Amino acid sequence: MTTEAARQGRLDDSFWRDLPAVADYFSPAISTLQNYLGIGSREIIFSIGLFLGERASERNPEFSARDMLNEFVAVWNNYEIGSLKLERHDPVTLVISDCRICGQLPGTGDMYECWFHEGFFQGALSAKLARPVKVTQESNHEGTSGTWCRRLVADAAV
Repeated sequence: MTTEAARQGRLDDSFWRDLPAVADYFSPAISTLQNYLGIGSREIIFSIGLFLGERASERNPEFSARDMLNEFVAVWNNYEIGSLKLERHDPVTLVISDCRICGQLPGTGDMYECWFHEGFFQGALSAKLARPVKVTQESNHEGTSGTWCRRLVADAAV
């Protein structure tokens, strides 16, 4: 379904499952409210990650937090989102490299902060452990293929 069809009022479930089309459709309202409220894009991306992480933690309720993180490692690698490694269990330390979500902005060569991962893992761990968990990006470093890597550390153990 195209954005034009959405503008004409012909919405169906396929439209709502296509985030880029939905974002494009709602962009004028979102950007206007974002500017009016003084909300940065980082906060919005973090919130999207937080929501998706919470939902991901519900996918396999029988999983322990460690099993859940191991599942995420498989998902990241199988769906080629990037390479995710569970580096330590205490505290939880994750390393993401060759990421398709974040890294270098095309044409700039500059690193930017991607808050999606912090939100995703914070949401997932908080929901699974049933307590607030803080995830912070500890470092950025260049990966093996020239893309940026991120080390994320949580104030939790699994």
